[in-house]
Amino acid sequence: MDSHLKLTERERNVLRLFAEGKNESSVADELGLTGETLEETSLNVLHKLFAGSLMNTLQDEEVAEVESELVSA
Repeated sequence: MDSHLKLTERERNVLRLFAEGKNESSVADELGLTGETLEETSLNVLHKLFAGSLMNTLQDEEVAEVESELVSA
């Protein structure tokens, strides 16, 4: 994954706590975040995960296209 798509420590902690089933209030309290900071951090996580997934999909499609061209040649 590109370095600009890596999750920060805070982002990893937010993701982990949500994955454990904690609600927004519990996550914010445990990490000492305001609601606004938690929302911003959560959006950053989603953007990074989506962008990384999209990049992998595009790379897979490019590889498949090149392989198809090699087989056709």
